[in-house]
Amino acid sequence: MKVKNIMSSPVYIVEPDETVAHARNLMMKYKVGSILVVDDPMILGIFTKSDLNMKLFEEEAAWKRRPIDQIPIKSVMTADVVTLSPNAPAAEAAKLMVEKNIDHIPIFEKEVLGIVSKTDLIRFAAENATEGRVGDAMTGKAVVVNTNHTLNHVIDEMEKNAVQKVIVMDNNEKAVGIVSVKDLSASELVGSDGKRSVRGSKKSSSKAARYALDTPFIAEDVMTSIVVADVSESIASAAKKIIDNNVVSLPVTRNGKVSGMISKNDILKWLAENQEAQE
Repeated sequence: MKVKNIMSSPVYIVEPDETVAHARNLMMKYKVGSILVVDDPMILGIFTKSDLNMKLFEEEAAWKRRPIDQIPIKSVMTADVVTLSPNAPAAEAAKLMVEKNIDHIPIFEKEVLGIVSKTDLIRFAAENATEGRVGDAMTGKAVVVNTNHTLNHVIDEMEKNAVQKVIVMDNNEKAVGIVSVKDLSASELVGSDGKRSVRGSKKSSSKAARYALDTPFIAEDVMTSIVVADVSESIASAAKKIIDNNVVSLPVTRNGKVSGMISKNDILKWLAENQEAQE
């Protein structure tokens, strides 16, 4: 399969002196994850939602002190963009994404023709990776906690194991949820000590408010629903679950027990190795 058959088009572009606000608005309006910075016909850079989020957390970034409608996109874009020709195999795109740790590859031949994203390749896998099994591709480590573990323990496990999510198990060792760094950062109720910090509760003398303040959160309070894949499932099935549930990885079970994780990158690695052999 060639990348021209799976690429997304049209591609949204901006000129280097246009603003970050303009690029952001285009991404929101058209629901795309990247914008190309072009000085026709050359691609100068790429700007993604992930780039924006990462830039916001940079220490002492001078541009952060200015409104984004005054910041030129050329000052925050990622330069040295990796491109492919339309007739390159999908396996090559998968391999480049894993090696370069990138999520988008513009398709270019004299002009911008389209763009291939990691999600495009996962959709391709969902339709074509019927021969491979999840057990052949999974590499991720599954870190588990109990539903009644405090968030302090959850955070400790994430830091100790250098992971951004943990699987939540009930007392019967069944996977019932997942807690990610995103879940923790989104919880406005968690203080630095892992206890509840309920809005307005400090001004209230009610027993309920005091109880809320004094009771630590547990994993069950913030976990989200979980979708799992079995080691015997096809990679196509796992890829479809990732797309349908808008997640980047799935816990993998073996005989009902969580034994690992399969991620988008795991699927890309499998595509790079196995599709390359077929093309």
